[in-house]
Amino acid sequence: MHDFNGRRAIVTGAAGGIGRAIIAELQRSGASVAGIDRDEAGLAALGDMATVTADLADVASTRTAVGAAIALLGGPVDVLVNAAGVYVLAPAMRVDVEDWDLNQSINLRASFFAAQAVIAERKAASATGPMAVVNISSTGAYRMGTGDAALSYGASKAGLIGLTIAMAAEWARENIRVNVVVPGVIDTSMVRLMDDPEAGQAWLDTRVPLRRLGRPEEVAKAVCFLASDDASYITGTHLVVDGGYLCV
Repeated sequence: MHDFNGRRAIVTGAAGGIGRAIIAELQRSGASVAGIDRDEAGLAALGDMATVTADLADVASTRTAVGAAIALLGGPVDVLVNAAGVYVLAPAMRVDVEDWDLNQSINLRASFFAAQAVIAERKAASATGPMAVVNISSTGAYRMGTGDAALSYGASKAGLIGLTIAMAAEWARENIRVNVVVPGVIDTSMVRLMDDPEAGQAWLDTRVPLRRLGRPEEVAKAVCFLASDDASYITGTHLVVDGGYLCV
């Protein structure tokens, strides 16, 4: 377990399966955490912790939510995890502007503007200690193998990997590290692979060397490693958590 005692963290997408697991891991490690999500009921289910309801598809709302989360935490943030994500599907010839924009605005654009807002608040408070940003991409950035029509989703997640590298280079001299975790097929409500258990397991047996879905807590542990002092010389890189999916 990593030591986050005395540190403040914001997690977007807090009500989702991966977001919840990240919050639990950070809290177990001593962090004070604020969660941001558009799902008010999902945030309430997180229990007694700081939460902000916001739609990160809107940049102004993102900035306001970050400011509110920082106020609830009582000071500048040491860790930002951008776990908010949507999964809007359509075959390439049926992708419309609204679906394209939703994937890009939540999966890609919101990660940048959340980080920008956090760092602006950090500068305003004259904070100079180490800070870590961890984005959440997907193996869909490299390959779509589940039969889903996920072209625009994959594009947004590929863009997030490139954005992470640019953010890391831009902010390194300000003592800010930026990395990205790349999950494979993880057992969350967004994944429909096991709706047909027999067919789903057959796909896993063929395509994933470890032959199972990943668990949200396995992603959370990778995120917390990259956010921790144990990764103090790691920035601008990606950590794949996919059971070997990209190996085959």
